[in-house]
Amino acid sequence: MPQLGVSEFSMIVVTTGKPKLTKIRNIANRAPYAFYKDYYLSLRTAIKSLFTQKRHISYLYEICRKQKDASKKINYEKVANNFKDWQSGKNITAFQPPKDNYNYSRTSITCNPELNVVLHGQPRLVKLHFNASQKMTQERANIICALIEEAIGDHEFEYSVLDLTTGKEFFFNSSYEKIFDRIHTEITNLENNWES
Repeated sequence: MPQLGVSEFSMIVVTTGKPKLTKIRNIANRAPYAFYKDYYLSLRTAIKSLFTQKRHISYLYEICRKQKDASKKINYEKVANNFKDWQSGKNITAFQPPKDNYNYSRTSITCNPELNVVLHGQPRLVKLHFNASQKMTQERANIICALIEEAIGDHEFEYSVLDLTTGKEFFFNSSYEKIFDRIHTEITNLENNWES
């Protein structure tokens, strides 16, 4: 049974041709998740803790300074700066974010937004995007937002993807019917190529 994350799935959907098959096979054959290989784990955890543990934004820069690798430190600082700009001037209340899976056919897609915030009285679930080499686009964000909303099942939330490589926040702006037709077609394709 294919199991993958919502961001990975969105990347597969927008990729075409042989690179799409390569992505599918790489995910199908990868080793189990190992936290120590997660490049952005400490920064992602720090961002989440800003609100849930009421930390000051300077905590992010403390995490950046602790990085021994110079290029990693630069990447962390860029992300921290973009997050600082996004949250600046906002009165944000935060809660533990829900997470769930979107299941279709034999595929399970993990939908795990990092932030559950209330902005101007409106609850919002935010998926954070860290990877500059896998560019976030409106097309990918539509897929991510739709899947998270369907998996979580709470229509009171706004759903967004915050690209921390650029500072841009994406909201769903498409037709759910068209998006889910595409998602289901892509899941069928994924399953047909998962073991091949």
